[in-house]
Amino acid sequence: MLKFDSKFYDFYTHPDSPGLLAAEAKRYGYSGIVVTNTKINEEIFTPDDFSIYRGVEIQARPSRIREEIKKYRNSNFISIVRGGEEEINRASVESEGLDILLQPAEFNNVLAKAASDNSVAIGFSLGLLIRLRGDARIRELKNMMMVIKHARRYKLKMILTSDSRTIYDLRSPREMVAISSLFGMTQSEAIAAMSAIPADILRRKSRNYIQEGIEIL
Repeated sequence: MLKFDSKFYDFYTHPDSPGLLAAEAKRYGYSGIVVTNTKINEEIFTPDDFSIYRGVEIQARPSRIREEIKKYRNSNFISIVRGGEEEINRASVESEGLDILLQPAEFNNVLAKAASDNSVAIGFSLGLLIRLRGDARIRELKNMMMVIKHARRYKLKMILTSDSRTIYDLRSPREMVAISSLFGMTQSEAIAAMSAIPADILRRKSRNYIQEGIEIL
């Protein structure tokens, strides 16, 4: 049985109070969070042995997504596009430098192959799943099942996130694993999606990283 002794990360949060969310996330067993589109200043209290990383959610028309992604390609920001229709998803996965395509609504083999070629991780928003009700939740579950099928076929990296706005949106890693099983993610996949894969993205964003196999020591 797998143990929950990894370093866990929530890679898509957008709180009004990053310090408060960080403290709660540590209590839940996380080692770090990515705060997107929220101003972070030096005065934010960060718990010991915990990190707050900066992220940017790129919001643009499909014709401008590639240009916007390029702006953050060499930065330490975690770049995220919230998926949607195929045109948005295509522009995102065909752009080298994007870190995560989150919750794509339309996904297929062609887009999965492009995501694999450009090392774009696929994000699953459990917060969205929790907030939806009735038929809307059923549709989203079916979509996530379809996306994970393509992700496995092309060996795409997968990310699990709570999509938290407040401390009440957070879920512990164990809860995240349980919820992800609803759309077919295995325990080992879910744990990796909150630990090893986020850690690898952070490694790639490091100043010492040049390209795979080459780092400044």
